[in-house]
Amino acid sequence: VTRRLVWLGETALDLTPKEYALLSRLMMKAGSPVHREILYNDIYSWDNEPATNTLEVHIHNLREKIGKSRIRTVRGFGYMLANNIDTE
Repeated sequence: VTRRLVWLGETALDLTPKEYALLSRLMMKAGSPVHREILYNDIYSWDNEPATNTLEVHIHNLREKIGKSRIRTVRGFGYMLANNIDTE
């Protein structure tokens, strides 16, 4: 399995390719919500249709690695990477 290394301060975070793709998209739009369909399309090909909750599972795992308050749920829309983050 290919993994991506991302730094959070002085801490190295070992991300899966899907977590890295999600974080990359959220970072490009930091402070603005990203529709869940866009995030879904970033991590899955059209011929690979996973279970309906897999995006939420990947977001949960990413939150565990970067801090829960860093990714905000935008109800009925998608997710947003917060600009102003409290230290956890």
